[in-house]
Amino acid sequence: MFHLLRCLALCLVPWCPVVAAEQSAKPDAPTTPSVSQPDIRAADQPPLPDAPLIRPDMPPANPEPPPANPVPPNTEPPAPPKAALSMVQLDADRFKIGDVELNRQTRAIRFPATINMREGLLEFVIVHDKGKVHESLLRTAINATHLNLALKLLRYQSSPELFMLRDEEGFPNGLMPVVDAKTKAAARVEIRMLWEDGETEHSVSVNECIINNRNNTVMPAGPWVYGGSAVHDGRYVAEVTGDIVAILTTQAAIFNYPGDNNRVGEDYASWYALTEMIPDVGTAVTAEIRPWSPAAEPATRPTPNPAPKTE
Repeated sequence: MFHLLRCLALCLVPWCPVVAAEQSAKPDAPTTPSVSQPDIRAADQPPLPDAPLIRPDMPPANPEPPPANPVPPNTEPPAPPKAALSMVQLDADRFKIGDVELNRQTRAIRFPATINMREGLLEFVIVHDKGKVHESLLRTAINATHLNLALKLLRYQSSPELFMLRDEEGFPNGLMPVVDAKTKAAARVEIRMLWEDGETEHSVSVNECIINNRNNTVMPAGPWVYGGSAVHDGRYVAEVTGDIVAILTTQAAIFNYPGDNNRVGEDYASWYALTEMIPDVGTAVTAEIRPWSPAAEPATRPTPNPAPKTE
């Protein structure tokens, strides 16, 4: 199985969208003026003192160093090499791509994250450290491409079911795609966060940490949908925007919430952090993504305190 994963990873890498670092073209190397060219600064400077006699065969006293990284005229410097993508085997079932750990037996994916908010309006559950941290429950430093590759290796299938189809000019045409039941099932995941408080271990669904301020109810325990994000101009959008798990539907995110109130304009600004379920800001947690299993959800839900009201 290890060899199968390794081969699959190698097959995926060429088409898995990896965002290349932008690099501006370096200007052509400066050229040293010819001795026959006049020094245009001479008129602005006081006359120089008499210089000692220098024979033609004597080397200059202070030769100019050659320009750093000389570039031939009218050419661009070569792009820097891409960072190598490596997969490390931890044990018989667990592998690691960057900071993303995957288990081929349970199909669970784990990566480090930090509590970013425990009160206030939420539009995201997980974003990159350089993303929209002002409206996300968790933040993380992982590479979004590594997460997407782990999902592909574990046979999760992305579903476009939440995104409207577009016409030939790229505008939404008002129609939703038809997605078969098998693809939908393979795209559904549960997202949890794990942390330790002394000797106590906690494992909580992220849904239990989010409350609707319109009806004062906890977010339903339904699954999240793996949409896979998108590629634009050869760049993996989730890696550019930092959107990893979104409550309000966006095609940039890798995962989206498929339930009610998940679109701007449809009961917008309804979701808030449920403070009593969330540890202190800055607490290190482990985000876990695993296959959706309705039977694994608790039969009862916590009774939350009233959520803040919006004007």
